[in-house]
This record gives sequence, structure tokens and C-alpha cells, in this order.
Amino acid sequence: MCRINPGVDFAFKKLFGSEENKDLLISLINAIVSEEDRVAEVELKNPYNLAYY
Repeated sequence: MCRINPGVDFAFKKLFGSEENKDLLISLINAIVSEEDRVAEVELKNPYNLAYY
């Protein structure tokens, strides 16, 4: 059995940063924020900066 530690940045991005898991991210945000700050939709953007210096 493979165990993923959500505390690891990569695992967090995989769990909550993909289109197929948007509902998980919305649920997480709504569990943290107050009742009046609830969200219904999120827009996911690429979290990786591939710019070369």
C-alpha cells in the first residue's frame, strides 16, 4: 500500500492542484474559511515556474 504524506508540497499539489480533484480543494478551503467566505469555484493555474535565469 502506498502512503502519501499531504504535508509534502508535491503530494499536496497532486492531491489538491489537479482538475479532477477541484472538489477536494473547494472542500478544504470551505472547511478552513468562515461561513461568509465560502467558495463555489476555483481556477487552477500552473504552480511551476519554468523560467530560466
